[in-house]
Amino acid sequence: SKPSVSYKPSVAVLGTSGFLGEPVLAAFSRPDLVDKIQFPVKALTTNIRQKRDNSTVQFVEGSITLANKQAIIEELAGTDVIIELLPADLGIFRVVEEIVKEIQPKVFIPSQFGVDLEQVQKNIPDFLSVKSDHSTKIREFGVKVVDIYTSLFAIPESALYEVVGQVGINKEENTATLYGPPQTKVAISFLPDIGNAVASLASIEPLKLPNSIRIQSDEVSYADIINRYEVDHNIKLKVNQIDGQQTLKSAQEKYSKLKTFGPGDFFFYLTLFGGLGTDNGLSYSSNDDELVNPNGQLWSWSKFNN
Repeated sequence: SKPSVSYKPSVAVLGTSGFLGEPVLAAFSRPDLVDKIQFPVKALTTNIRQKRDNSTVQFVEGSITLANKQAIIEELAGTDVIIELLPADLGIFRVVEEIVKEIQPKVFIPSQFGVDLEQVQKNIPDFLSVKSDHSTKIREFGVKVVDIYTSLFAIPESALYEVVGQVGINKEENTATLYGPPQTKVAISFLPDIGNAVASLASIEPLKLPNSIRIQSDEVSYADIINRYEVDHNIKLKVNQIDGQQTLKSAQEKYSKLKTFGPGDFFFYLTLFGGLGTDNGLSYSSNDDELVNPNGQLWSWSKFNN
């Protein structure tokens, strides 16, 4: 089918209570989207009493369970773009897969975000495979899937400012353990920017969308993050630098045995991927910021030190 000049998709969002729910829904009120999306966007929620519809968003009650599957399919029938903002849970993903298979949207944006799995899985093949397998499964239904990689979340008063284990900082010991030089840079994304990127993608014709995109609000070095933390907390961190390639070898052996990681290990892996440098999961040789925000005209990207 030829691309239509008047592509104006209907949109549904699955999962609104996590980090990204509010920023994604808020982004749909952008003036440039008024003529590009069929409003209202439907947002599935388990907590409808606390939600208020507005001119751009209509909340629909429903939890993603097998028991609810048919009701959700009927509610969202004919939806062009489905955006998934759900925890990486095999049971939930299975239900979503059955819903998507039935509805056959033009575009599906899965719960990817975060670390670039295409790059990471070159080093550790099964890393977070629950997410990549989910995307693969939905592509097998003939649905266009767009994985969005955002690298590290940046959240003032939280991620990268107060929550800092993912950049090797140990708050109890006042140390930072890095797997590359402190000048090594990582890509970071602020939640409003991720929300805006998702809303932009929802409005773009499927034929113009790649299978995965990489976005970043900013790029900062470990030294910048450490310095900011030291200034904000009036302390000095002792920085230890460990060989990244050697550490990767032992991490590969450990992961191939366990096939998973504990909660404490996740931050270790993130610090390692970042330390390995460009195109190893947390920094990109090229990104797709222009696709979602041409010439930076739709919104201003947030910056780490503002």
